[in-house]
Amino acid sequence: MKLENKIAIVTGAGSGIGKAIAVGMAKEGASLVLNDISEQSCQEISRSIESTYKVKVLPVVGDVSLRSTAVKIKDETRKQFGRIDILVNNAGIMISGLVLDYKEEDWDRIFLVNAKSVFLMCQEIGRMMVQQKYGKIINISSIGAKDGAIAQAAYAATKAAVMNFSRALSKEFAPYKINVNSICPGVVETPLGQVNLNDPVKRQRFIEMTPKGRISVPEDLAGLAVFLASDDSDFIVGQAINVDGGILYY
Repeated sequence: MKLENKIAIVTGAGSGIGKAIAVGMAKEGASLVLNDISEQSCQEISRSIESTYKVKVLPVVGDVSLRSTAVKIKDETRKQFGRIDILVNNAGIMISGLVLDYKEEDWDRIFLVNAKSVFLMCQEIGRMMVQQKYGKIINISSIGAKDGAIAQAAYAATKAAVMNFSRALSKEFAPYKINVNSICPGVVETPLGQVNLNDPVKRQRFIEMTPKGRISVPEDLAGLAVFLASDDSDFIVGQAINVDGGILYY
């Protein structure tokens, strides 16, 4: 198994992409630290994965836009497992709206959750990885970071921040044998994605613009995340890899 004896943290693991990545890593033998802001979701997915895949799972509830949560995740992981091999920053929100109508408080909130949380987690967990001189960091961005859409300017800005932060951080961390990369999903069948997919006209438009001819599902992301978390990706640094069925080619 590719991740046997590895310790992986996944934020926003209660549903959608985070849940699929957690399951994918459990299948490959990783022990998991699963975070979600919802205590019920966090506990449920932790129990399910632990019983199904017979790996150790530590649930840590909290809002990762707060440094206190990042510190809590780091401290509880160190206490339980002694080290951290993999960090997946997946937690995120979407607040849609045209720029002229967008509320300042929504702008602040979306940047806190989508961008600041990545900085906080990379800083706190990165300190451990630097000491270890090993680690894999995978930040979930979006193709919106490369090609924004109407009513998604704020979301696109946060995901561009994640993508370029990852590229810059990869240069700082590579000398310590820590790989930092980002994944850029397209439109995915998740609770977050329903803002677009609940509209049948929009759904059909997304299907038609995707060469693969379907809407992505969270499991489409899991294989790449496992690869980037494994030793097979040791020479991949600072990349922003699309998983979008062919919508973008850059």
